[in-house]
Amino acid sequence: MKRKHDQPSVAARAARLRQRSRPAARWAQACAIVSGLLPAAAQALIHGEPTPSVAVATVELVVEQWIWHGSTRGIVSGRNECSAVVVGRAPLTVLTAAHCLRDARLDPGNGLPVLRLQGGATVLPPLRHAVYRRFEDVDANLARDVAVLVFDGDAPDELGLMPLADHVDDDRAMLCGYGRGYTDKPLRQPRCAVKPLLAASDDFYRFVPQQYETLDPLLHLQFRAQFEAKHAVVEPAWALLAVNRVEDGQYRVALPMPTRGDSGGPWIVTDRDGRRGVFALTSFVETFYRKNKQWTFFNDSPGPLSDFPYAAYGVRLDTPEARALITRARALGADIRSLDGDATRRADAGGAR
Repeated sequence: MKRKHDQPSVAARAARLRQRSRPAARWAQACAIVSGLLPAAAQALIHGEPTPSVAVATVELVVEQWIWHGSTRGIVSGRNECSAVVVGRAPLTVLTAAHCLRDARLDPGNGLPVLRLQGGATVLPPLRHAVYRRFEDVDANLARDVAVLVFDGDAPDELGLMPLADHVDDDRAMLCGYGRGYTDKPLRQPRCAVKPLLAASDDFYRFVPQQYETLDPLLHLQFRAQFEAKHAVVEPAWALLAVNRVEDGQYRVALPMPTRGDSGGPWIVTDRDGRRGVFALTSFVETFYRKNKQWTFFNDSPGPLSDFPYAAYGVRLDTPEARALITRARALGADIRSLDGDATRRADAGGAR
């Protein structure tokens, strides 16, 4: 867990960042994360529908960073843009992806990440707690890619609220985020899209249909290897939900899809009573890393390869790992609402379910 601690020296930070370079490279290689979702975080949903932030309780998260650059052998400042969802108001509590806080610059006074929320509110209280696992632990198991941010004050009226959904009654979810495509301008509100839900363990043909294998078997095999690599770093196997960009057996560039900047954005489901809640958070995406002439959909957009994701994954909030983190955050005073209300709070008080 990240807790208040002394600010390390710049030299110590540099040494630590150099040591992390290998795990970070393994993370990117094994999970094929687009720059911006992990190292640079996911951006708003490509082709999503602009939606008022208050309606989906989705805010933009900007994290100030110190980044080790091997070419200059030094640390440079930067920032990571992600998405987050408001799950409590008293105090203001948001959920996001843990990897969004990687390489965060720490406040020398309290040792907490330097960050800000954007999404309608002009004045927000300062950060009180940041609860998330060590990045080595997240690298080892993507089910841990969840962070809870607890602020030292209540949420302004202009921020919405999205409670946790404790189960899924539908085979579709509304995905929201501040990610954007290559030609998109910065967003003032999130974009959302309703997508059919898949399991991350579903057959690869559901993400890149078999017809593309016939056209270029080697390239299809390379992407299959990328797709299957994540299974080695996910436990339990059902911890990830997935969405694709396929319709009628074709990869469709025009379909909405998470991309850079969407990391931490909510996957919102509706229960049998018509109530909406967040059940997962955007964790990472897999994109094509090479174009070819045989797969003609590459001609449908002049955008870079980052605009061609074929799979996006949401980390579920009902896993033992996520529930343990939520229990810890509640013990520190986080206001994490649930559609099941007091029943869930009582269960969490006795330990993660």
